Amino acid sequence: MSVPGMMVRPVYRLYQIAWAGLDLLFPPLCGGCGKVGTRWCSECQLNTQVIPSSICKICGRVLEKLGICAICRKSQPSYYAARSWAVFDGQLRKAIHRLKYAGDMSLADILARPMLSLLGDQNWKIDIVVPVPISRTRRKTRGFNQAALLALPIALGSNYPFRSQALIKTRETHTQVGLSLQQRRANVAGAFRASKQYTQHKGVLVVDDVMTSGATMEMCARALLASGASNVYGLTLAQAGFHPT
Repeated sequence: MSVPGMMVRPVYRLYQIAWAGLDLLFPPLCGGCGKVGTRWCSECQLNTQVIPSSICKICGRVLEKLGICAICRKSQPSYYAARSWAVFDGQLRKAIHRLKYAGDMSLADILARPMLSLLGDQNWKIDIVVPVPISRTRRKTRGFNQAALLALPIALGSNYPFRSQALIKTRETHTQVGLSLQQRRANVAGAFRASKQYTQHKGVLVVDDVMTSGATMEMCARALLASGASNVYGLTLAQAGFHPT
């Protein structure tokens, strides 16, 4: 899957060549359906529900028409804008779970490509790319940060510096599943800290795999702005449905 309309930079080309070489040595399985020989097949791509243009101009949630959603009208996020490529469902959901829980890191390269294309459509003033961090305990258990695996090719492909050390998670948090918006924000409040060394006077792109309520992105943005960032933007692979109570 190519990135339409975007010049492939030499370092990013080398990154893609490295993964292509590994595909020859170890034939991949499609992250969505398990088809042999491809990391993400054309059928899964066609069956993926891409986020339409009728979204909230701030958080990127799907609306009946372009505008600002009720949540953002009530409490405007700290980030300037956030966008997601597709709906967290079906084959894409399976692929994200395969990346996140089965450790299929090759999926990050292929799934970051439509995110790169989406980023190219935005008129954002970005200086650095930062992944949403995970805690030390979770990183030790999992062995990697899936957000960082997506953020790296996005940084290479867009020619922005990748700064994983710019934002850290300072404490463990509970799962966000089943929580209201207020509970989600309380769960991640104060859980992130940013470094002025990397963020001061910078436009920061924060990358994650899935955006649900936006609570995590909000707290990351608050930490970055507190460290002197000039602006914060969010980019995620998928958007999950969220019904606040």
